[in-house]
Amino acid sequence: MSKLQLRYFPDEVLKQQAKKISSFDASTRKLAQDMLDTMYENDGVGLAAPQVGISKRLMVIDVAGEDEKRKPIVFINPVIVHKEGELVGLEGCLSFPGVYFEVKRANKIVVRYQNVQGRDQKLEAEGNLLCRAIQHEIDHLEGELFIDKAVNNLVRDLEMTKHGFAEGDVEQLQDKIAATTVHTITTKQSQQQPVVG
Repeated sequence: MSKLQLRYFPDEVLKQQAKKISSFDASTRKLAQDMLDTMYENDGVGLAAPQVGISKRLMVIDVAGEDEKRKPIVFINPVIVHKEGELVGLEGCLSFPGVYFEVKRANKIVVRYQNVQGRDQKLEAEGNLLCRAIQHEIDHLEGELFIDKAVNNLVRDLEMTKHGFAEGDVEQLQDKIAATTVHTITTKQSQQQPVVG
């Protein structure tokens, strides 16, 4: 079991587009296993290679509940080939410890990827934690972060400031939020387990 070092915002590797993987050898399999170990150790449901300082198109996800058997999925070179609808849910990120806010995603996706043997795979996810986690982790491979997809920028700024990822006055932000009539979309999905990846 090898635990990798997580990278935190504003580390530059988090803003870079990851490189495609062409070699499906022992080192790729070891990286995938090390990433899974690191994700489990940090109570995440997803982890992308850039989050451990490796700019490669590899991500791991396991949305099994605490009382369920682990069901890890390794995605290599994933691409979303179809998306539709809208889904709002609470998200966090291992690169932003403690930060949570609502993020808007597609409600249904189809993703193509390769497994650790290099075989082509296709997966469809709709309206659930897996659907949101896949989109969150693919964003990491593109150098995009969940902070850019917040439903409410004031809430995002408050969370970022409270946890030391942004400069600002927490009380002032809280006052702004209280003074603003915020219409949030309340869906069944937003009550589910937050994405932490």
